[in-house]
Amino acid sequence: MRRQYDIFLWVGTALLLLGACSTKKNTAASRRWHAFTARYNTYFNGKTSFDEQLADMHNNYKESYTERIFMYPVSAKPKDKNETGGPFDRAIEKGNKAIKQHSIRKKPTRKEGWRNDPKQVALQNKEEYNPFLKHCWMLIAQGQFYNADFLQASATFSYIARHYATDREMVAAARIWQARCYAELGWLYETETALARLKENGFPAQNQKEYDRVYADYLVKSGRFEEAVPELQKVIGHEKNRRQRTRMRYLLGQLQTELGQNEAAYQTFGKVASSNPPYEMEFAARIRQAEVLPPSRYPQVLKMLHRMTKSDKNKDFLDQVYTAIGNVYMSRGDTANAITNYTLGIEKSTQGGLDLAICQIKLGDIYFAQKEYVKAQPCFSGALSGIRKEYKDYDRVAQLSAALDELVVHVEAVHLQDSLQALAKLPESERLAVIDKIIEEVKEKEKKEAEDAERERYLAEQEGRGSGFGQRPNMQANLQSLSVNSGGSSFYFYNDQTVAQGKTQFQNKWGKRVNQDDWRRRDKAMSMASPLENQHVDEENRMQFDEEGNPIEAPVDSMQLVMDSLSSDPKSREYYLQQIPFSEEDVEASNIIIADGLFNMGMIYKDKLENKQLSVETFRELERRFPENKYRMDYYFQSYLMGLRYKDKPLETEYKNKLIQIFPESDYAKAVADPNYEYNIRMMDRVQDSLYETTYNRYLANDTSFVRRSYRHFSKTYPLATLMPKFMFVEALTYVQSGDAAGFKNALQKLVEKYPSADVTELANEMLKGILRGRKLVQGNMTGMKWNLRFGLDEYGQLSAADSARQFVDNPQSPHRMVLLYPTGAVDRNQLLYAVAAYNFAHFEVKSFDLSMEEAGSFSMLIVSGFNNLEETLEYYAMIYAPDGYASAIDRAVLFFPFSDENYETLLHGKTLEEYMTFFAEKYGAQAPELVVRWRMQVAADEEETSREDIAVEQAANISTESSEITEEEKSPQKETKEEISEEAPLSQEETVQETGETSIEKGQEPVKEETEETEHEEKNIPEGEEQTVAEEEQTVSPDTTVTSQDSVLVKPKEITLEYLQKRRAQAEAKERLEQEAKEKTLEERRKEAAKQKKQLLKEREALRRQKTKEAKERLKQKEKERKEKEKANRQRQKEKEAARKAAQKEKAAARKVRTRK
Repeated sequence: MRRQYDIFLWVGTALLLLGACSTKKNTAASRRWHAFTARYNTYFNGKTSFDEQLADMHNNYKESYTERIFMYPVSAKPKDKNETGGPFDRAIEKGNKAIKQHSIRKKPTRKEGWRNDPKQVALQNKEEYNPFLKHCWMLIAQGQFYNADFLQASATFSYIARHYATDREMVAAARIWQARCYAELGWLYETETALARLKENGFPAQNQKEYDRVYADYLVKSGRFEEAVPELQKVIGHEKNRRQRTRMRYLLGQLQTELGQNEAAYQTFGKVASSNPPYEMEFAARIRQAEVLPPSRYPQVLKMLHRMTKSDKNKDFLDQVYTAIGNVYMSRGDTANAITNYTLGIEKSTQGGLDLAICQIKLGDIYFAQKEYVKAQPCFSGALSGIRKEYKDYDRVAQLSAALDELVVHVEAVHLQDSLQALAKLPESERLAVIDKIIEEVKEKEKKEAEDAERERYLAEQEGRGSGFGQRPNMQANLQSLSVNSGGSSFYFYNDQTVAQGKTQFQNKWGKRVNQDDWRRRDKAMSMASPLENQHVDEENRMQFDEEGNPIEAPVDSMQLVMDSLSSDPKSREYYLQQIPFSEEDVEASNIIIADGLFNMGMIYKDKLENKQLSVETFRELERRFPENKYRMDYYFQSYLMGLRYKDKPLETEYKNKLIQIFPESDYAKAVADPNYEYNIRMMDRVQDSLYETTYNRYLANDTSFVRRSYRHFSKTYPLATLMPKFMFVEALTYVQSGDAAGFKNALQKLVEKYPSADVTELANEMLKGILRGRKLVQGNMTGMKWNLRFGLDEYGQLSAADSARQFVDNPQSPHRMVLLYPTGAVDRNQLLYAVAAYNFAHFEVKSFDLSMEEAGSFSMLIVSGFNNLEETLEYYAMIYAPDGYASAIDRAVLFFPFSDENYETLLHGKTLEEYMTFFAEKYGAQAPELVVRWRMQVAADEEETSREDIAVEQAANISTESSEITEEEKSPQKETKEEISEEAPLSQEETVQETGETSIEKGQEPVKEETEETEHEEKNIPEGEEQTVAEEEQTVSPDTTVTSQDSVLVKPKEITLEYLQKRRAQAEAKERLEQEAKEKTLEERRKEAAKQKKQLLKEREALRRQKTKEAKERLKQKEKERKEKEKANRQRQKEKEAARKAAQKEKAAARKVRTRK
């Protein structure tokens, strides 16, 4: 009996435990059980991994203390990661596992009268009943944050705040961390808004410290250092991690230094140095202390810094010490000593990285200010390989490095050729003495390099054996790995830092080389044979045989003999003698190199370094040495432009006269001879946008002749315009409208050749390739392609037979996807992706959707896949258009299309959106009436917009036609003097245009060359009235103005008869009013028609809704009828069973009676 009792006890306990383990049961016992298990099992392991990784991040993070450090190491992680995940993935995995295994979503059993008990009501309104899972959610979100997946973390924190809306402490913590995510993403406005909302609504005292940390970090990131100092001091006071507290104090000292609070900064850095930090930080704090001492104590500062250079502990930080010494000298204006110490800093650097780069930038800035560009070049080029894109001066250093790299190539080429020509003129004995001296220098250099390499090899061996020779304990390299600095990009050329380092290594090995074919060769003529010619030589040089089968000796390659005769040993005299130009041909080739170099130097001085004096001097040196050089006309014009730009009247006049006198028939001479040329180029920025817009509208209206006239007028009047490539492209497209394939090809070729780097050139190149492959033109412009764009056409605009046979299929039970479709470039794809991902993550815990981006034709698509059938897809559509959905938060240009996987492939293989919309409306319109109505409304809106554009273009055409009716006699004479024009048509002060940065002359551009003879002939045949139409269009988009300068006043030519102009203007205004009234009436009629269509659409929508409701009611009635019939049948079966049972009982009773009697 006792044993049976024990068995029943154990079985009961097991059943009780099994019941408590189920998440389908919601009782106090089950909640406590799952909270306990989640906390001390899965969560414990995840939290342990999280803490270990966080400690490792703080302890192993290496940073440069020369620039302002981050408040938290996570801020140094790249924001543009190529993939998600990181060292905190295990913590995230454990958090997800705990939620999956221990989440209790089932509502507890309702007690009687629960609606009157607020606690019971709150209990029933909960979404999650495991009280510990909120910590698992925070573990997931924080893991994503420290993995630098800030967008994903922000979405998770947002979900936590909504999911635990009744837990004030949890909501506040989630919102604070969400603001921190915004700050790391650089969304400072959103950060400020989130923190302000938190402060306004209030939060528990337990969240105050975390709020202070995020707020201080926000102030530092936004550059509000004066406000950040007291907040940072507050955060330092309650920071428990000693290493992090020391980092924050160092950052505080840096902020105080930037605010000029040198005394406070000195005290702060002193506290850092005395708090036993890592030696790198202690050393940096001592350096910063020296930099903030007052100028009166500079001898003491220099003494302290020089003492630091003699300490063995600082041998890996000498670049920082010498940079600090150079800064002290620069603060006193002593550039000579500053250069000496910056140079020492570069030479003594052992670790490179940012500290070396800063020293190089300081030295490069001095040389650049002194116009010593050749000396500045290696400084900026070397510095570029040691800084990241986030560095404050990165853009300036990169720009200077590129310009100086290009300049030094030409400077060294000119210097080398001058030296070689000088050697050629020396007596042989002196020439050989110079060469022997150079050879000795080469041998000494190689000997020193060999010794250095041997020393490096020995140190590497000692370090590999673990002796620690040459390295202090706890000392690591200042540079982080390239993969960390580069943001995880694996492709070499995506990493600017590795590219810069590779460039430095190349220059160290090969020197400065022009980017051209056969850059290794000095004599390019030796390698000018084409591949076909080389192939032909190879064919001839193959082993040949005579008739008897004996081999014939191959012909001797004289070119190869020349190559073999050239010495490549820099320690032999022949190596240098072969480079010296002795013959007239060699001297002529050398002079060509010098002329090329001088011209390119002048252009770089003008365009990239903006040094007018050096540019003009270089051009004049070129003319002095080579009076008949091929660049004369070009640098005459460039010098003329510099005269205009810098208001140097003598320079402008000198080169204007040279162009007209020496090259009277050139395009340059014709341009500068135009009395309105200066006015045109100064007004170019104001006029070109409006004129291009008008021309583009005329292109859309198929006004081919106007577009071509506008292009010719624009190319003559504004040859330096930045929109010239777009004008050329639109003009090329007019040949498509007329079906002229040859004209289209020629126009594209001109554009590609003249503007190879313009933004439209890539598209023009693709079109040109299609034409060259024989692709046929389709006449018409590029409008009306949205709804009837056919996908899947080949390069000839045709469909394959298989694609033509495809049809959409009606299969609502197959896997589906939701496609968010929009015109490419119309929507910020990152914001759209974030909105969809955040919504899906927050609203679908169990089901996960895949997101992908695709492009097809002129459309971009965000695809949400993972739906089992059409019904799920339509439910998702209804959710996103609900009040808490994301449809209202994204751009209205985005349209939603549910596709089955099979129909999506069919669309991309020869169908149009219009065809799919028709198919969907026929098959599923009753299930999704709102979707179909939204499509129709969008189509109607597009048609209305097209109508408005047509009216606007028509109005512009009427204005142009009206302006062209003015005869030539009604125009003001072009040859009137400026005084007469000013008296007849004075300008108001508002019409005077002062020269600004916007109206300054563009650099480095030249007038467009004249059109071909055929085009010129076509232009001459245009009637006079039509030729002036474009000029009239220009006058309508910009008022008549004058440009004032020190030497002259340029006035736009105006009509002489002011009364006549007023009369014409009144007539035009009256005519315009009548036309405007007619157009407004037309627009009103179209509006009414659109409203009528919209009303009809709404009516159809209401009818569909009623029909759907009616069908739903009928289905309910049918189901109710079927249910009643089933119940009736069940009752009948029960009755029959009961009757049978009673009959059987009677039979049994009768049988028993019979047996009893017997």
